[in-house]
Amino acid sequence: MIGETVHKPIPGYTLKTGNRPSGDGNPGGAYNGLYRSNYEFTGAGDLDECNGMTVNGAYAYYVTDSYPWIVACLKGTEDASFAKPR
Repeated sequence: MIGETVHKPIPGYTLKTGNRPSGDGNPGGAYNGLYRSNYEFTGAGDLDECNGMTVNGAYAYYVTDSYPWIVACLKGTEDASFAKPR
């Protein structure tokens, strides 16, 4: 690991600009991060839409200090070791 640089991964989501729709059950007001729909995946950071990335050939999910904070979705197929014997 000598010579490797470690940095804090940055999510790929961006807070939308402008105002949310209003009326018919919509909250209205400015996009301020209060609702999940206030964000859109733009790929602006290191992490993919599930809040994960591949490092040294291994895919992993990350907990971050900005939206979406935790795993946003799941990718791939679970390992057979997760199956319960019947």
